[in-house]
Amino acid sequence: MKVLVVFGALSALAQTGFAKCIPSPLPSLTSDYSAVPASSDTSDYMSVPASSDTLDYTQAPGTSDYTQAPASSDYIESSAANSSSSVETQPAPSPTYATSSEPQSPEPEPSSGTSVYQLTEAKLDAAVPKAKGQGLCENPSDTSCANNKRALVALNNAAKTYGITERNEMVAIVSLMAFESGSWQYNTNLYPGRPGQGTKAMLMYDFVYEYAKELYPDKVQDSWAKTDSNSTKNQVRELVLNDNDSFGSGFWYLAKKAPAYHNTQKLDGNLDSFKQYCETAVGASWDDARGQMWETVNSAL
Repeated sequence: MKVLVVFGALSALAQTGFAKCIPSPLPSLTSDYSAVPASSDTSDYMSVPASSDTLDYTQAPGTSDYTQAPASSDYIESSAANSSSSVETQPAPSPTYATSSEPQSPEPEPSSGTSVYQLTEAKLDAAVPKAKGQGLCENPSDTSCANNKRALVALNNAAKTYGITERNEMVAIVSLMAFESGSWQYNTNLYPGRPGQGTKAMLMYDFVYEYAKELYPDKVQDSWAKTDSNSTKNQVRELVLNDNDSFGSGFWYLAKKAPAYHNTQKLDGNLDSFKQYCETAVGASWDDARGQMWETVNSAL
């Protein structure tokens, strides 16, 4: 299960899957987040055995913010009554910020009787401070960059979709994606510009393909799984760059590719358990910047 203006240059490319941790020769896939050249942080999601693809993530070392909603509880109770309703759709963005034009995946229904963890605007702003207000989005027409206001809706939708009930899991996922995307600034790998790599989790193409195939089975051909065509890889990636899918990628990775860490005690709210998740489930090596991001998010949530 390989589930990204950046601060520094990317370090050596990793050999495994998803997060922005400095890549280590763990699993086969490594993932890089689109970022400014040569940042020291790289994060990989653990991939299927012996893949040659690497994913690197440039990350902003510091902290990540979350936008906040007025005094609401952290948890939303899903009931049988709302089990048939779809997750809330993204509100129209502020004129200051660009909106994602890609198609949104069908929004799944929340499970009945499950208490789903939900972020508030205030907590998100505290967790990912660089994305507060306008965030790092200097160009209003750049739909790949998002601020916390946009991120909040998509993150809460994903929590419902994948049944995230534990605060510790939300902390881990938000930390990984904020780190990998440079506080929501990037949606695709820009340096070195790896074809097919992207989403806010900076998944390598192997995982992007699997994710897109699951969400859009009628639009993704089986033969594209091992394609060498860069244009095909980018075409598949484009399907999952809308806000719901891009921000949902980290949740998908945890639930589908690292189920041992989903709704269990393996992510226990301590830094050591997050480090273990990075190194074993994500297949990325550890660095202090990733730990600092986790500390900020953990304190905020």
